[in-house]
Amino acid sequence: MNFTRRKLLALLAASTAAQTVARQALADSAAAGKGAAALDKLPDWSEVKLQLWKYSNPFVPSQWSEPKLGGYDWKAANVKIVDGALQLTVSEKASAEVMSGANSASTSAKWEVDVTLPKMRPGLIAAPLWVFNDKAHEEIDFEFVGTRGLQLTVWANVDNKHKAVWVKWALLGDLSGKHYRLGIQYEGGKRVTFSIDGKDVAVVTPADTAGGAFPNKPMQPYFDLWVAGGAIMDPRWAGKWEPMAASDKLVMTLHGYRRSDVGQ
Repeated sequence: MNFTRRKLLALLAASTAAQTVARQALADSAAAGKGAAALDKLPDWSEVKLQLWKYSNPFVPSQWSEPKLGGYDWKAANVKIVDGALQLTVSEKASAEVMSGANSASTSAKWEVDVTLPKMRPGLIAAPLWVFNDKAHEEIDFEFVGTRGLQLTVWANVDNKHKAVWVKWALLGDLSGKHYRLGIQYEGGKRVTFSIDGKDVAVVTPADTAGGAFPNKPMQPYFDLWVAGGAIMDPRWAGKWEPMAASDKLVMTLHGYRRSDVGQ
């Protein structure tokens, strides 16, 4: 069975299956975030130069609008590198996104980030690592969803539409300020492996997805902090966003990033 984002997430919110895994996920949540310090240090962002519209660069800040944002558009000014760390900020009426630049897509790679989450609140989405192929309608996500927890999602092209074909809540609860090492290993058409703090938490193959649909095209990484404030967003997913004071800021920090090739 295929689902739109709204239908799928509404179903998950009400499902007894989600409630069944909640106890284990809460236990995992308490233990997670402690192992990142024992892992090798990822390269920092000190050599990265962020320039708007320079898609020939390795990384590019975004600046445009999307309906899902509800006026909290991507703003290049909300992205900066401080002491070698990439900071993405949500402020009143602005979100933050960085995408990889030219020649960065791959069908066989592992992407990793070290992240410290912002203060989470209903309607805020922290997506410190996700990979995407817009033309192919394919996507793989880490998303910290409001104060509900961490959702893992695999999207694929189904009848020429962008459909969620596999989803799992990996950690539950308010994860404000937590530090994680996150990894996505992608072997196009074969396997997606999600890892947290060096431990594989999900391995997804076509046998696990709705109808066997599975991404197989080259993907490139993105790093986002955004507001699910648009009318198209179901508040049952992330919660209802409330406007911020003009002086308030929510900051997500990416301390390091690495892309490694993977043999298939």
